[in-house]
Amino acid sequence: MTREEAAALVYGNPEAAIELILQLVATLERLTARIEELERKIALLTRDSSNSSKPPSSDGPGAKPRARPPIKSKKRTPGGQPGHKGANRDLTPIEEVDEVIPVFPEKCDLCGTVLTPDPEQPTGKYWRHQVFDIPQLKPEVVEYHRLCIRCSCGAETWGKIPPTARSGFGPRLTAFLAHLTGRHRVTRRGCQEIAKTIFGIDICQGSVCKLHQEVSESLAPAHEKARQTLPKQPVLNIDETGWKTQGKGRWLWVFVTPLVAFFHVAASRGAKVLKEILGDEYKGVLCSDMYSAYKAFHNGVRQFCWAHIIRGIKGIKHACRSPDAVKFSKWMLSETGRMFALWHAFKDGHLDRDTLVRKSVPIRSRMSKCLQQYCACSDYEVRKAAKSLLKHWNGLFTFLDHEGVEPTNNSAERGERPAVQWRKICFGNQSEDGELLTARLLTAERSCILQGKNPFQFLLDSVIAYRSGLPGPALV
Repeated sequence: MTREEAAALVYGNPEAAIELILQLVATLERLTARIEELERKIALLTRDSSNSSKPPSSDGPGAKPRARPPIKSKKRTPGGQPGHKGANRDLTPIEEVDEVIPVFPEKCDLCGTVLTPDPEQPTGKYWRHQVFDIPQLKPEVVEYHRLCIRCSCGAETWGKIPPTARSGFGPRLTAFLAHLTGRHRVTRRGCQEIAKTIFGIDICQGSVCKLHQEVSESLAPAHEKARQTLPKQPVLNIDETGWKTQGKGRWLWVFVTPLVAFFHVAASRGAKVLKEILGDEYKGVLCSDMYSAYKAFHNGVRQFCWAHIIRGIKGIKHACRSPDAVKFSKWMLSETGRMFALWHAFKDGHLDRDTLVRKSVPIRSRMSKCLQQYCACSDYEVRKAAKSLLKHWNGLFTFLDHEGVEPTNNSAERGERPAVQWRKICFGNQSEDGELLTARLLTAERSCILQGKNPFQFLLDSVIAYRSGLPGPALV
């Protein structure tokens, strides 16, 4: 329609012009709503681990690369820079060295004269250079002969194999194969191949599974004692992730303390799992995300994970659905940055806790003002986020006042990360016994790492004690 045609319509037929305008306005509103919906869907499809709760492993090749600090100088080359101290392996004491080989120079570096070593006139100077290697691996085979002795009564009695040797495989191999699976996510077939190619031990996959089951049974007391200590802990970080058993959905829960990471596979993601592990009531500080099951179980002191909150706010900014979304996210992210700057200064020893709390007061005040301002925002995502954070306000800053509480739930997420990697290659479990093996192995391995212990040695001690009928080592 040209300008002249529009003018003729307005002045010649006003009713038709009004009807046309109303139709255009309705079409515009419908298309605007459609555009907003499509933008929301595009934002959801393009979210990654930096602006949502998606795991980093889900980021595809098209994901935006992580931000890196700017290069200060164009002349800077990759690798260690001049003046960098470096990290060198300490030399083994000379008394622990297996073999010392003297190496003499062949000729003088200055004049080229051929040098003949004279052991009676050494300079006393030498440079130590050590080479580490592993010995040629050969299985240690111990054979037991069950001898028969005839009694005076005429009966023949055969000798019995010691309990520690009734399995066809020793405790060290048993613990090692379990360690490969629990810590390094090696499959049963992989354990079989390693035993054959590295150690020269012929073992079938069924035997690997049987040895794993023995390790699981040996860890049962330590796993149960670890569970019993959880309700008494002053601070608990908890998280859950998906798992599978025979293709059916399960949930792998992790409960983390400074010294213990307890894993449990359950069919439910609800509060009843928390009651099963922690009892009807937990009196400490519970750190987690804002999942409703934690609220249904625990009405006490909470600390919500700021990493989840920050990613959610970044997701709102990423979607850019409205000017309010951009303003809200920028305001909240800037205040969060100031809060974490204070927290890191406190962790580095530059602030005491009283100063941390005092300096955080204006930051918290501005955050509250921001949330209250956007509670009635027309943008649904902004309004939802503001109302949610105000609703959970009492659990946002517990880390400022309570010793041992962190602002994020990273300790639990780090604890379950190896399990997530394991899940991607093992496709879950095939039985309840497999679920117990998963929980017990992960608990032992991760707890030993938190305590600075050797996880393989812990598994070995557990197997030896189990075969001997003795109490095994404890994690707590």
